[in-house]
Amino acid sequence: MALFVPRDQPIRLNRKRQKIYLFDYHRNHWNPWGKWPATVKVFDWADIHGEIGHESDRYDQGFRLYCAVCKPGTHEVIERFILNQAMSHPEPQRRLWSHLCQYMQHKPVVMDPVYPGRPDNWKPRKNMCWPEDLEHESTTAPYKNHLLKEWRSE
Repeated sequence: MALFVPRDQPIRLNRKRQKIYLFDYHRNHWNPWGKWPATVKVFDWADIHGEIGHESDRYDQGFRLYCAVCKPGTHEVIERFILNQAMSHPEPQRRLWSHLCQYMQHKPVVMDPVYPGRPDNWKPRKNMCWPEDLEHESTTAPYKNHLLKEWRSE
């Protein structure tokens, strides 16, 4: 199972819309080698809280960063997803969460990668495509209706 389960979800952050977009894979039968259908989920950043947990299973040991999706205005968790895989120490996970929070708050953040280049275990996903409407929404700013009305009236 550890070799065939999708590694992680592609995740997009759109700070102009204050949304987070992710692929969610589902195993619909007992065969791990079968196709894992994916859906795209969209959450408001204001409803996301970071959690660090310690994992001690056979294939994934260390501190993992989770996102807890809460009901708006509460701390009642309705869903969790993994933001970053397990690392041996919690400090890199804390730094990652801090960086994401500052980025989403439009604060200055370092954009240069700590480790430039491609990770050794990175492999492109051949069939990973965002649905067309979410591709547009997740990469653009919210559309302002009043600007369109002003432009049409001129």
